[in-house]
Amino acid sequence: MAIHDVALRFFREQLAGSWVPGYLADRGFDSDVQRRWQAGYAPPGWDSLVRHLRAAYYPDSLIEAAGLARRTRGGQLADTFRDRAVIPIHAAHGAIVAFIGRAAPQAGQDVPKYLNSPTTPLYGKRAVLFGLWEARPALAAGATPVIAEGPLDVIAIAIAGQGRYAPVAPCGAALTAQQVAALSQACDLSEREVLVAFDADRAGRRAAIGAYDRLSRLGATTKAVTLPPGRDPAQILRDHGPSILAAALAQRRHPLADLVVDAEADNWRRWLSYPEGQIGALRATARVVAAMPPADVGRQVGRLADRLGLDHATVTAAVTDALTELTAGAT
Repeated sequence: MAIHDVALRFFREQLAGSWVPGYLADRGFDSDVQRRWQAGYAPPGWDSLVRHLRAAYYPDSLIEAAGLARRTRGGQLADTFRDRAVIPIHAAHGAIVAFIGRAAPQAGQDVPKYLNSPTTPLYGKRAVLFGLWEARPALAAGATPVIAEGPLDVIAIAIAGQGRYAPVAPCGAALTAQQVAALSQACDLSEREVLVAFDADRAGRRAAIGAYDRLSRLGATTKAVTLPPGRDPAQILRDHGPSILAAALAQRRHPLADLVVDAEADNWRRWLSYPEGQIGALRATARVVAAMPPADVGRQVGRLADRLGLDHATVTAAVTDALTELTAGAT
C-alpha cells in the first residue's frame, strides 16, 4: 500500500473522539459528506504518524520525501500535520499525493488556518487542483466547473450543487496555467461556462482577475459569482444552508470580464473628474479590453463608455488603437 494511503487510514482512525466531526458538522458537512471526502484527524503529538509509519516499515527517508514529516532544528522527524482536520489531495489519476490540514478553531492567531503538504516528487501545489478527481464524474455529466478558493468551499459547493456544479480549488495559490491545463483535460473548457467564486476581498478579486486571463486563453466563457462582503461559499452553507448557496451560485453571477475592466478603471477613480484623468483611464483600460477575446469586447466597450462618460465611438477608437499596438508588438 502507498505511504499516503497508509497515512490516510491512520488519520481516519483518529477521527472518532476528536474535535473534527463536530466542527465539520457545524459547518454543514454531515457524516456522509465527511466519509465521502475522506476527512480525518492528525493528532497533536509531535511524531504520532511518524511512529505509525515506522511500525509499518517505512523508512524515515521515504516519510520525509512524501511530505508527511519534517526535520526539526534538532534533526528529529516531526509530523507535518498536528491537531488538524485533514483531507487528502488526489492527483489526476486518483492517487493520494498530499493532504491539506485545517487548524482547530481554538488555535492561536500565529497558527496558519490551512496547511498544505510541502512540494514533493509527487505533489506540486501549482500543478494540482483540490477536488478535481472528485469532480470528474460531474464534469463528465456536463456539470459547470466552479473555481473556489479553499477545500471547504469546494465541499460546500458540491453539497449545494447536487451534481450541477463541479467545484475545484487552487487552495490559497493563484490559479496557474498548469491547473487550468489539468481542468481542460477533464472537460472541454471552450464548450463550458466556468464560474469563479473567490472571496469578495482584495486578494480574491486579484485572484479572479488572474483566473480570467488563464481561462480565456482556452476559450472558456467565464462568470464571476459575486458573494456578499466577508462571505465565502463555506460560510454561506454554514449560516444559511445549501439552498441559499445554490441560489447565490445561480443568481449572483456576471461576466468575469466586467471585474477585470472595473479593476483597471478603479485605478483612475480619483482622477476621473478631470479630462486628463478620463483620457488616462481610457487609454489604460482600452489596452485591457483590446487583449480580451472578441466575444467580450463589445460589452466592455459599452460599459467603459458609460463608466467614463464618453461616447461609444471614442472608446471604440481607443480600443482599436490599442489592438493595433498589441498586434504590432506581437510581430
